[in-house]
Amino acid sequence: MSVLILGGDKISPLETMLRDFGVERIIHWTARNQKRGRKQDKPIPVDVNVVVMLTNFLNHNAMKHYRAEAKSKDIPIVYSTRNVECLKQEFISVLNKLDRESEICKECEHYLTCYERSK
Repeated sequence: MSVLILGGDKISPLETMLRDFGVERIIHWTARNQKRGRKQDKPIPVDVNVVVMLTNFLNHNAMKHYRAEAKSKDIPIVYSTRNVECLKQEFISVLNKLDRESEICKECEHYLTCYERSK
């Protein structure tokens, strides 16, 4: 699974938690205004499965832009603060809403366990 994290500067505790959930690739954009790398120049990468928005560190325009792009690409969005427990709860909540046939579920090592539990 690949996750794009938008916002925040120091995200190593969040990365650790996401890796515990089987996230293999984590892309992090601070979403600060920069001369190069403005939001129009940085589309969400094609291989991203989930977008995490750290709401304390994003302005409204950036959130609106990336939310619209993620929805148009049918990518789930997790809204969280930079708190590890908050992200964990929101991440689980979003993943639980996914269809069992989604690519994210099929790639997970726990897919069969979840599938058997739901029968």
